[in-house]
Amino acid sequence: MLLLILESSINNKRGWDINPALFFISNNMGKGCLNKLDRSIKVDCKITPVGVKNIYLMHTSGITFTFDAGGTVTKATFANGFKSYLVEGYKQNIQVTTSVLSTDASQKLAVSVSFKMPSSSASLMKSVLLGSYYVLVESNSGVIYMVGVQAPLECSGFDFDSNGNAGLVTVTLSAPEGSAGNYLTGILSEVSKAIISKAA
Repeated sequence: MLLLILESSINNKRGWDINPALFFISNNMGKGCLNKLDRSIKVDCKITPVGVKNIYLMHTSGITFTFDAGGTVTKATFANGFKSYLVEGYKQNIQVTTSVLSTDASQKLAVSVSFKMPSSSASLMKSVLLGSYYVLVESNSGVIYMVGVQAPLECSGFDFDSNGNAGLVTVTLSAPEGSAGNYLTGILSEVSKAIISKAA
């Protein structure tokens, strides 16, 4: 274990002296050596559009993926009768959030996908509630990626208020408790287009 100790003393505008504090950074060498940083991280001055344009849900039992050496999805094969299902984005009704999920074996992400849907169809709500999904995320910036490839997402939140939110249900999909977590997985453009074209 590598331990770094940083010591700092800060004077604020009023002249108060804040005592030096210790900051501990722990680095698990077993995980860190597997995926080393291989390029610079640069940010240009352009204002990038944010938010999610649309997402596409796929039942895990109805599709298989092929990957290249870097983990990018290079092929998607649907089983007979299976499709992808569009969830339309509007006014930021779709949100993707991540946090670090660290285990002894690996360090991945806890990813949640939230969206709003009408409460008018009991059968549709039940299907969403009971399903297990891979999710294709189409962002407003043009970036497209997959979520749930390593650990499929299930319904972890299903919030409805009869007096609010215009009668919409807020659904949250995330990996089951105890799973190893996910990455935001890259996908080839032609593969994402094929998935979108299968949308019901």
